[in-house]
Amino acid sequence: MTNNTDDGEPSSSKATTVSQSDVMGPSPVLQQQITPEMVAQGYQPGMGAQTVVVGGQGKGPKVPMIVAAVLVAIGLIGFVVGAVVGASIEETFNNLSTVDYTSTIGISGEVSHTDADGLGEEGYYLLIPGDPKADENKDGIIDACEGVNFSITDGDGDDATERAARFSCSTSRTDENSNADEPYWDIKDAIVVGRICYTINDGEGNLGEHRCAEGEVFTVSNDANITMSAVDLDAMLGPFVEDAIGAGVLSAVGFGSGCCSMCGGLIALIVGLTRLGGGKAQQQVQFQIH
Repeated sequence: MTNNTDDGEPSSSKATTVSQSDVMGPSPVLQQQITPEMVAQGYQPGMGAQTVVVGGQGKGPKVPMIVAAVLVAIGLIGFVVGAVVGASIEETFNNLSTVDYTSTIGISGEVSHTDADGLGEEGYYLLIPGDPKADENKDGIIDACEGVNFSITDGDGDDATERAARFSCSTSRTDENSNADEPYWDIKDAIVVGRICYTINDGEGNLGEHRCAEGEVFTVSNDANITMSAVDLDAMLGPFVEDAIGAGVLSAVGFGSGCCSMCGGLIALIVGLTRLGGGKAQQQVQFQIH
């Protein structure tokens, strides 16, 4: 005899496994362990196995320290560039050559003052043969021009020594009228006994040392029949000054950027050190929920 089942119903069916957590939700003990952080990370009561990460990385000193290091590096580069450019300007000045700007004027000769832009001129060196360090009798006067007198006259024949020239054979570097402190560059076996028509102002509105008019011609002579030479300082220093202005700007920019970067680096370093003391990283905790 065959047992019949209800119409439409299979003799057997597959059982579906349902966990307590799916039906009832988490146990009371587990519910007590669920924190707001876990819920915020995506945990939902009643779900199957879940991985929940709680906590994160707090702000630390790393970024400010990196910024400080970069700014300090930039600052050091700026200082190096400024120092190198500044040193190159000084080296270029010290290595100037007077040879191409020196002319012989004899026992008596003429020099002219040209100042087309009205900004003043460097003027001339007046040279005579001799050793600028030789002073055997120790009287403070260079031996080669001992007892020699120099004069300068304008186009009308009037004495212009006081307004247009500075003559001196003194060995003293502290004497106000001495030429001993003038740079010699590559001048050898000659003495700077005069500076003529130095009309560059001091940058503060004060006029230059001498009073020479544009286009004025002066006659220079001595009473010892010594052959003299003149160095055109303005022609020699003009190109150097133009190059030095551009290099000076670059040097100033280098030092300026260096200072600004170092200040910024110091601020970033202070911020980093502050975080190093108070901004500790938070520990990350991972939960495996079943």
